[in-house]
Amino acid sequence: MPQLIEVGFDMKLTMPSSNKTETALFLASHPQEFILPGFVIPAGYRLVTKLHTPTADGVMQTVCFIYTGGDVPEMVYKVKLIIRNEPNAYLPIKNCTQLLVWRQVAGPHSFVLSGFARQVFQYLLQSNNIMISDEQQTPDGKRFWLDRMGEAFSIADVSVYYIDLDELDKELSPIVVRIQSFEDLMEKYVPNGWGADEAHKNRVFLISTKKLI
Repeated sequence: MPQLIEVGFDMKLTMPSSNKTETALFLASHPQEFILPGFVIPAGYRLVTKLHTPTADGVMQTVCFIYTGGDVPEMVYKVKLIIRNEPNAYLPIKNCTQLLVWRQVAGPHSFVLSGFARQVFQYLLQSNNIMISDEQQTPDGKRFWLDRMGEAFSIADVSVYYIDLDELDKELSPIVVRIQSFEDLMEKYVPNGWGADEAHKNRVFLISTKKLI
């Protein structure tokens, strides 16, 4: 993990017609306004969130940035998360996995979206302490995580880790490895961490404000 997948899984959001349908369905679920500290929502946009029914895995949360200045609302950014407050396969403490992230990569909203995904990620990291990479990623998702990990190496009290669920210690717990530098990440962990086969779903990168080892 992450397993690399082809672009196209998110076509419902990429295609304007189906995007507007998905946006209407999401707004019909009555999401709440999402407060992102330090971010001023431009006129004609809404930033909203919805917490889903808790499951055994955790609480699902969806955050969407929606343009409402046109005839029909359309989604320009979406992130879906699962927040785990209980021990789980990866760690015995609270953590958050980014299950899906999508943003409109071109078009009239590019200026508004510049730096927005980074700002959301940093807020979620501070709120949940640990962010875990999603199970499947497009090349754009991989690049996003490389950017966030690269930034983490220059931020005090933030560390980058790697876990392979197929590598266990004597107590059958996943071995947590701290990645010491960006060079170490690129030379050793990127080649092992991403790939096309199913085994890569068991490999994750973590960015954490807590010391894990």
